[in-house]
Amino acid sequence: MSDKDKFYKSVYKIAVPVTLQSLLMALLNLTDQLMVGQLGDVAIASVGMSTKIYGIIAVVLAGLSTGVSIYAAQFWGNKDAKSISQVLGLGLIIGFVFSFLFSGAVFMDSQLFLSLFTTDVNVTQNGYIFLQIMSLGFVPVMLTMMYSAILRSTGHAKWPMYVSLITVVLNIILNYLLIFGNLGAPELGLKGSAIATLISRVFECLLIIGAVYRYRLPGAVGLKNLFIIPKPLIRKFFGTTYPILLTELIWVLGETAYAIIYSRMGTMEMTAMTITFPLQGLCIGLLSGLASAAGVMVGNRLGANEIDVALDHAKRFIRLGIVISLIVGVVIAAGSRLYVSAFNISEDAKQMGTYIIIVFAAFLWAKVSNMIMAGGILNSGGDSKFVFAMESTATWIVGVPSGLLLSYIWKQPVFLVYLVISLEEVVRFGFGYARIYSRKWMKNLVNDLADTQNLTL
Repeated sequence: MSDKDKFYKSVYKIAVPVTLQSLLMALLNLTDQLMVGQLGDVAIASVGMSTKIYGIIAVVLAGLSTGVSIYAAQFWGNKDAKSISQVLGLGLIIGFVFSFLFSGAVFMDSQLFLSLFTTDVNVTQNGYIFLQIMSLGFVPVMLTMMYSAILRSTGHAKWPMYVSLITVVLNIILNYLLIFGNLGAPELGLKGSAIATLISRVFECLLIIGAVYRYRLPGAVGLKNLFIIPKPLIRKFFGTTYPILLTELIWVLGETAYAIIYSRMGTMEMTAMTITFPLQGLCIGLLSGLASAAGVMVGNRLGANEIDVALDHAKRFIRLGIVISLIVGVVIAAGSRLYVSAFNISEDAKQMGTYIIIVFAAFLWAKVSNMIMAGGILNSGGDSKFVFAMESTATWIVGVPSGLLLSYIWKQPVFLVYLVISLEEVVRFGFGYARIYSRKWMKNLVNDLADTQNLTL
């Protein structure tokens, strides 16, 4: 088998399960939006703003799980199972503290958090119950993300996919029962959707941890081995991971700024943006497997000291991401009008939503390329500080100022504001592409850690 064939076989093994899992979770969000969408504009906006707040903890945990994945992938390439368990334990400790505290804060004052995103009284009064119930699932979400990160990085990506499939089916059934009161269940509306989501998240967490221990997958160790973590690993992990967390924070603050910009342009504009979120998540989910596969495969090669092979993999992933995302972009642009017609909203909101989807499709190739380069390739070599600088520059020097000028000063329509904001992706692509070819990001973190441990001894 040629090197090219081996490459694509490995991509298929890792990317397809991750992609299917991401699509399934995006389908879960889309199902929520479509079912809640039958309740009208205010319900849709309430769920959209609640999802934005959930996104704050989701991206921070994603940054933490990325740090876990980076080390797990390189340890797996170096055949070091013990260290994989230790880095999982470290991720669980940090993740629990953050998710527990954030869950408590959101649960205690959900209306305050919603008011940060919108001044619409109908949204804050009707949407808070959805957010309050959903906040109880933050800790289970953290556990799912940490164990999924370990499984993907060690070549067991199919297990999170299976769990997500069961979770989505469960969520759809519970939504059908609890939102509309079918088959004798209570008709709870928006509250029913939140309860369905919470039950699904808890079940997902229990299922994936159960699978890890039932089938003795990586991470299936006792508490003693899980939480006794060498100090050199802690220092090294924090050194690599804190820029990732800062990057995710910068990203979520940027997305929060964008959400505030859109929501304060009016309820119709906010609704138009909100109905596109599930489709955007579906498209990104379709191609997220490439970023995960890039991080794992390049990280494995760096951990095994195969530097030239790692660079070759990186270049192939970028080319593959651009080609596939261009095809997907054409498809979703062609189907944009059909998509928005599924929502029970005003014709003006539908028209605006159609324009927004077309803009999203036009920039999808850049979004996907950046996801592969920053989230997969550069981070796999521990180049997280550069990624932080790149993301900060694009978001806060290009994206946010442009959005504020066009929306508040020049009073442009929301789809044009979104178009100009999306130019930040092109800027980010230029920085990332140049960094890949510089080779400065290519580090064997396993060897660096071993050297640190030897010096400590």
